[in-house]
Amino acid sequence: MNKKNKIVWVCHFTNSFVQSKLPLWKKSQPFAAWIPSTLEGFEDSDEFELHIISPHQYLKKNTSFKEKNITYHFFKIGIPFLNRTWPIFFDLDLYTNYFFNKKEIKRLINKIEPDLINLQGAENPYYSSAALELYAKYPLLVTIQGFVSLEVDSGDTKHYKKRVEIEKEIINKCSYFGGDLDSKLVIESLKSDSFEYFNFLYPFGSNVKRFYLEEKAEKRNKEYDILFWSRITKGKGAEDFIKIVAALKQTFPQIKAQMIGGSSDEYINVLKKSANYLNCLENINFRGFVTNIDDLYGEVIKNKILVLPTYNDRLPTVLREAMQLGLPIVSYKTGSIPGINNKDEVILLSEVGDIDTIVKQITILLNEKFFFNDLIQKAMKYSEDEFGIKNNCAKMTNAYKNILLSK
Repeated sequence: MNKKNKIVWVCHFTNSFVQSKLPLWKKSQPFAAWIPSTLEGFEDSDEFELHIISPHQYLKKNTSFKEKNITYHFFKIGIPFLNRTWPIFFDLDLYTNYFFNKKEIKRLINKIEPDLINLQGAENPYYSSAALELYAKYPLLVTIQGFVSLEVDSGDTKHYKKRVEIEKEIINKCSYFGGDLDSKLVIESLKSDSFEYFNFLYPFGSNVKRFYLEEKAEKRNKEYDILFWSRITKGKGAEDFIKIVAALKQTFPQIKAQMIGGSSDEYINVLKKSANYLNCLENINFRGFVTNIDDLYGEVIKNKILVLPTYNDRLPTVLREAMQLGLPIVSYKTGSIPGINNKDEVILLSEVGDIDTIVKQITILLNEKFFFNDLIQKAMKYSEDEFGIKNNCAKMTNAYKNILLSK
């Protein structure tokens, strides 16, 4: 029997399954859903021995467990014994350049002795900074999740500057990168030296269960006309969405909109004040963050159209999932999103900040049922071909094989 190559993912995520396996002081909100979704495509793989290394908040003790051919290693972060993150005014991780986290990641790496490391995202230094001490010893593939240096509403804090610094250092020191085509172009613009190894194009997959489309298709109660689904921030277009609702109300006085996603109470109050000023507050349901994934998808399919007025994004997970859940999509042209329409009009696009065009596009979708349904079918077919977990994991597997052969 041939020995399996060991692959380690260094990443961060959590969900209800993981938290059911861990000794926690308290639970936290799920995030980075694309990580466990993609991992499902590797659960039955017999080609690799896959290990996951991830920090986790509120963890009582470092914990490892194995589930469906994947071994998970979660380690504690933050203040010892108190199990909480460091306060902003004294962030020891920041001042020590994430020394303790890097030490634990390196300890686990040395114990596993992998053949290849796949860093999931360069923009989160509390785990990604470990790559700077590992890339010279191990083949290391950096999967691009996004670019913190391109965010428009991060402020000018020490934490943001450190994130940008580490991200750029990883990009300039590592050689192997994977992600979508737009990520490749951004990498080339940020990297000071030429490189040859961005051969691996694999947008993160999405894993929305087909029964939402098949068994529940006729049972859907479309309570809302348009949906904003993302982190609720200025950079994601939350303020533009409020203006879109206000503009649509001129034609559709009873327009119903929903906003799903996490945000601060302060920012939600800012949005509510804006909506009140624009006379559309009663038209918007601020649903907030939905923890359970089944509840989330159940809430999403109550909406007719997904609106993504995001100012900076690669290829949002919500876009991929909304396609599979049967929602037509209206979006700004940013990141890799326009590439979806390379062969056919799968989603409706407008220039960043062009609220008038988005309003016209939504109006057409609400008025023309044939066009509405045609766009849904195109999007579902495209998402099945491009974002299916099996296809996505096959692309990642080929990337691993190519890198291992080049050693």
